[in-house]
Amino acid sequence: MMNLKTLSTVKRGTGGEVRICEDTAGKNKNRYTVIALSDHDKAHDVIAAYEAASYIEEPTYLDMYSEDGDFLIIYPYVPERRIDKFYMGGVLSLRKCEEICVNLIVACMTSNMPWSLLYLVLTQREIQLSQDGQVSLSYAIDMSDFDIQKGEAECVLECAKILIELLAPKADRRANSYILLTKKVEKATYYHFTELYKDLKAAMQPIRKGGIFLRLKVWFERNKDTLFRIILRISIVLALFVIITFLTNLIFGDVPWLRIFIRSFERIGLESLTQ
Repeated sequence: MMNLKTLSTVKRGTGGEVRICEDTAGKNKNRYTVIALSDHDKAHDVIAAYEAASYIEEPTYLDMYSEDGDFLIIYPYVPERRIDKFYMGGVLSLRKCEEICVNLIVACMTSNMPWSLLYLVLTQREIQLSQDGQVSLSYAIDMSDFDIQKGEAECVLECAKILIELLAPKADRRANSYILLTKKVEKATYYHFTELYKDLKAAMQPIRKGGIFLRLKVWFERNKDTLFRIILRISIVLALFVIITFLTNLIFGDVPWLRIFIRSFERIGLESLTQ
């Protein structure tokens, strides 16, 4: 059983608030994002949204229960690194920008949230960007504008608008992805995330294979550990050979296996003289 201690209240809206809490009952004192709803009609709609979402394999919430007059929805805590603050499209390559866009689509497709909640995540830009370009969605959403009628089409359209924002720094390069998404968003022709995903993947800038030197460099980077191990083993064998040769010369006054080569050359020389 969790014993949640509120560390901070990050959002307040009509009918509820969002808290960052710590579980004081656990050894690790894990943090959680807690949506506390005082509006019971809204709480009923959230439950109904999850029950109706047959497409969800495993809900992302950890628990739901009533406490002190509020209905609490417990979500995992996602550290804040907001994409609108940490995304630097102007200094990234077009390909890298497009990869981040793909990661956002995948994050939406695997969010395991009802569309009505995902829509709030997207409109409130609760999108976190890691240093390596991975995208995750957080749950600190103001429920004031919660609308159970919002579906996948609204979510896809909002996601596509965010992608256009991310690709906008590359608009002057006539990026195919930017042009395609802009045209389709203007016509509002997206209804499913799979459509958005396929369009973006098809329009992405291809990876340049490069010349022979670039390929050699890539091959070396991939296999440098194996090459190092091979060189190390050869070096050990050569070092042992030198040590044995030195000890043999020190003990016998010469190196026996060198005589084999010397005599072979002498024999070859004698045979050539007799001919």
